Amino acid sequence: MIAVTLLAPSSYVLAIETETNSPKLSKLEWAKRNAYDFEHLASLTEPSVVVVESVDRTGRKGGVGTGFVVSADGVIATNFHVIGEHRDFSIRFSNDQSYRPKSIIGIDRSRDLALVKIDVENLPVLELGNSDKLVPGEAILSLGNPLGYGHSVSRGVIAGLREIEPGDGKPMVQVAIPIEPGSSGSPVLNLEGQVVAILCIKTGGAMGFGVPANALRNLMNENNDPIPMKKWLTIGALDELEWKPVMDGSWTQRAGIIKSIGLGSGFGGRMLCLHLGELPDLPYELEVEVKLDNESGAAGLAFHSDGHDKHYGFYPTNGSLRLTRFEGPNVLNWTILKTIDSSAYNPNQWNLLKVRVEEDGRIRCYANGEEIIDMQDLFFTRGRIGLCKFREPSAVFRNFRFSKRFPKSEATSKVFNRVRKIMRNQGNSKDLSQAEMQSLLDLGPASPQAINDYALELEKKAKYAKELSNEVRERLVISDLVESLNHENEKSVDLLKSALLIARLDNANFDLSSYLRRADQIAKKIREKFPSNSSEEERLRILVFQLFEEMGFHGSTLDYHHRSNSYMNEVMDDREGLPITLSILFIELANRLEIPVSGVGLPGHFIAMYRESPKQMKKKQSSPKEILIDAFGGKIIDKREAAQITGIRLNELDFKPTPQKEIITRMLRNLIQSADHDQDQRAKLRYIDAILAISPEDRFTRVMRTMIHYGNGNFNQALKDIDILLQKEPESHENGPLLEIRSRLIEQGASVVR
Repeated sequence: MIAVTLLAPSSYVLAIETETNSPKLSKLEWAKRNAYDFEHLASLTEPSVVVVESVDRTGRKGGVGTGFVVSADGVIATNFHVIGEHRDFSIRFSNDQSYRPKSIIGIDRSRDLALVKIDVENLPVLELGNSDKLVPGEAILSLGNPLGYGHSVSRGVIAGLREIEPGDGKPMVQVAIPIEPGSSGSPVLNLEGQVVAILCIKTGGAMGFGVPANALRNLMNENNDPIPMKKWLTIGALDELEWKPVMDGSWTQRAGIIKSIGLGSGFGGRMLCLHLGELPDLPYELEVEVKLDNESGAAGLAFHSDGHDKHYGFYPTNGSLRLTRFEGPNVLNWTILKTIDSSAYNPNQWNLLKVRVEEDGRIRCYANGEEIIDMQDLFFTRGRIGLCKFREPSAVFRNFRFSKRFPKSEATSKVFNRVRKIMRNQGNSKDLSQAEMQSLLDLGPASPQAINDYALELEKKAKYAKELSNEVRERLVISDLVESLNHENEKSVDLLKSALLIARLDNANFDLSSYLRRADQIAKKIREKFPSNSSEEERLRILVFQLFEEMGFHGSTLDYHHRSNSYMNEVMDDREGLPITLSILFIELANRLEIPVSGVGLPGHFIAMYRESPKQMKKKQSSPKEILIDAFGGKIIDKREAAQITGIRLNELDFKPTPQKEIITRMLRNLIQSADHDQDQRAKLRYIDAILAISPEDRFTRVMRTMIHYGNGNFNQALKDIDILLQKEPESHENGPLLEIRSRLIEQGASVVR
């Protein structure tokens, strides 16, 4: 007979005792008659096993994995790849209680392990066993979340202990147990309820590998400094140099969009996000575009804030536009100055809000160019500006700006108002005159279909107009990009501005100049860390530490091919990117700090290189000192390590600085690869157009564009590119296929677009 005893409330350890009066049995008979109580073991351990739910690069729901409690004060163990590099995630127990992580207290990337701290006490713990004593054939149990099915139980056996890569000194536990997406981080238990491995790799079928429990024990015994989640979460983190949240709430910032989620701690869920820039003297104007997730919410502009709970607010609420003076923490201290119902406000759409504040206390509020409120109030006369939100529904903001006065375009405003008025009258039957309605009725039964046909025509025109708008915008951006690189002196090129212009091709909703200012602010903050009379090399090493260790900029390991890694604004927002984008930021910061650093385009990898300046070498006779910086890895490397990263033998020519124009072109080629991966031909053409505008002589890229146009049926554009190719290199051996395609195009009536 088997007796199963829970030895300690803080750990699930099963003691298996055979009664002294039991008859002596063979091992086989004993196993048959006294099968281990897997069901009981699973029920005992389930409260210690958690679901780890992460988010992706854009903040949407990401992957699901598993973890388990290793310390009663809220320490959870899982795989590193489950939580993701600098990603947000949550911990959910079997009773559906969810917790946000408080800090990351241990990471071992090489063994794919992570220790996470949540703010909970007295949790049931799984005890770690000795993985060195495992033997093949030993029965095991695993609890996890395969394919998202929470707290699933699996049985199997230990298959062996072996090194996946011979000679690496890191043995793994081979297991014969079902493993599916979501199983990663699952505890592998022996029949005493001890964790002997942590599932991490599936090799096919029901075979996989787990990290030995002893490796996890070693990580737990290390004295690592906890990483607060504020420092860990760089994806979508609000720029602390530009914005300061007030009254809690969740504020995120990505790709030019600021999003406010949930309830703030202020009365009515009030929350503020104040801009930290220097305010202009009165009078001034501020504006933002805002869109509510639900019209029952409220969000807009805040101004004259004391940094706490006193300020003015102009915002839409329940379909109306309201100006309120907030004089304290609750509704008893609030004064609603005016609430206006206006047709200028467009529910469920982006709306441009603007406030002009005069020296005499006059406040003028606008929505979509139309003045809504004009009044005088001198209760508050000075304070910070920013954004405000109330109640539960979320809101998004874009294009926040302020100035002494924004430039006016009266002609554009009149055209816009006239078109809007006509469309409103045509789209609403109650605004039609009796004569206009009668003219529609006189058409008889054909009238409704005629109106539908007219609506379809408008939709087609609207679609074309949007496409034309995007094309014009893209061409203007490409023109700005070419101009930014058009300098005889390489040092005159603003590499960061050019990289930001690439992001503008896909994302118009961010203020480019604000990111240039942010780079200045980051450089200024790092400069404050320099000791007086420090050398270039000392400043370089401080820059490496501050940017990658303190500020958390890092290479993207989970979303490497995501286009966000090539958008410089999102790289700066998320502090995550590709080798080339992180190197560009490093180079530009170094230049602002008078450290001579250039880019080096190695085969398959991009790094930065410091080369000692002549001024620094005055007292030396040797050749200039060179230091390589792998921005993707966030560290200084040597040439041997650079060769290991690329996987090929490198020579001195490989470390020659890359011209600025080639760096930008390389970024665009990365985006072409991402567009190929996403099967986005329209985006691919955008990037190709940009490359050819920068380098018209690039024959390879022009041939690529020719074939895309030909495949898409854009025969006139294809013919134009073919003629350029033939004219520039009439004797090229590659002209045969081009001449054949040209003949076909001419037969189909194509003509060159001038």
